[in-house]
Amino acid sequence: MELETGTRAIIALAWARHLGLADSALHFAALGESSDRVEARDDAADNVLFLRLLRGSALAGPGWLVDAAAEYDDEALAQESTLVRLIRDHGAMDARGTGESALYYLDEPLDVAESDSTLVSLEAEHALALEAECPRDDLAGVRLSDRERTFTLLAQDGHAPLAGAGYDVWEGLVADIAAITVPELRRHGLGTYIAAVAVDEALSQGLVPQWRAGVSHRAAHLTADELGFVLCGSLTSARIG
Repeated sequence: MELETGTRAIIALAWARHLGLADSALHFAALGESSDRVEARDDAADNVLFLRLLRGSALAGPGWLVDAAAEYDDEALAQESTLVRLIRDHGAMDARGTGESALYYLDEPLDVAESDSTLVSLEAEHALALEAECPRDDLAGVRLSDRERTFTLLAQDGHAPLAGAGYDVWEGLVADIAAITVPELRRHGLGTYIAAVAVDEALSQGLVPQWRAGVSHRAAHLTADELGFVLCGSLTSARIG
């Protein structure tokens, strides 16, 4: 499956604005043309982001980091260890990696069937109840209750929280979606189902759904595949101190 040209242009625009670049900075790469790496210099930045998007890439961070990265190719900069090493070489020994994620997008509508045994709640209290049932380490990248829109899957009987998904809107264009399931109910498709609900809502609002999957998070990649998301790039990040 391939994303429509208009969808790719929207994704490129959202990322350009998210990184503080000119609106057109990633446009041609998103449409299939090879381009040079784009740089976003901010000497006050306390983190570094390296984006690969379709046939282009962008590096955002302090000027000294951007200069030091010039001799590295995109494949190397996509590794968390490379960014951390560059920062530590500058003297910031407290640097740490904060993630390597694959970036997936979708522009096809989903057919989400209603369930006879579950309910979907939009209430924040149910998202908080779900988080209380999940290990703290699982919540870091999801932040479900902090999302602009949340969808919590509840058992019909008793309204126990089962799984949840939510999204934040980036630049009024992209819905950055994440999902989580209570540990004892994983691998039963509940997370995929509620993620589909969030995706369907985002599409109905005219947003492009974005799904970020950690490189070693097999379940997140499987969910993306099951929902028909298209792999379009990656995001690697590190904190300076």
